[in-house]
Amino acid sequence: MSEKTPRKLLLEAFRDNLQRITPAAGYRTSIGEVVTLEPGQLDPEQVSAGLAIYIDKQERATDPAVLRTHRLTTVALVVKRNTEGAAEETLDDVLDDIERALLNRQPTWPAGYGQPQFQSMEPLRAPAGADWVGALARYTSHIPIVTR
Repeated sequence: MSEKTPRKLLLEAFRDNLQRITPAAGYRTSIGEVVTLEPGQLDPEQVSAGLAIYIDKQERATDPAVLRTHRLTTVALVVKRNTEGAAEETLDDVLDDIERALLNRQPTWPAGYGQPQFQSMEPLRAPAGADWVGALARYTSHIPIVTR
């Protein structure tokens, strides 16, 4: 079996951290119950709420200390929720839960990986007639070029 790539390890670490989001763990929402590395699995007709995680892009490292050994990697998080009652309010709760779940979690990331930093969030608008709300959040992390 081949070794996992640095990108795969990063995505799995995101998934593991985000799966902690449940009311039992002190969060406002249960968005962590459906976390996937396959964005196509968030069909609003099959899943009432969920998170998809994928690599958005990779660039040259911005930190001079890791310029030759790491890549600046942007991870996108897609949130989709069926509209039930105050959908925008619950979407805001989900976004807050995501930020809290990823904050100060350095020990949970693979060795040599930077703590992900929030970059942006933009709302996703459903097509006319669709009954969901969503958001696209982006985080960056310096990750090794190769696994050791």
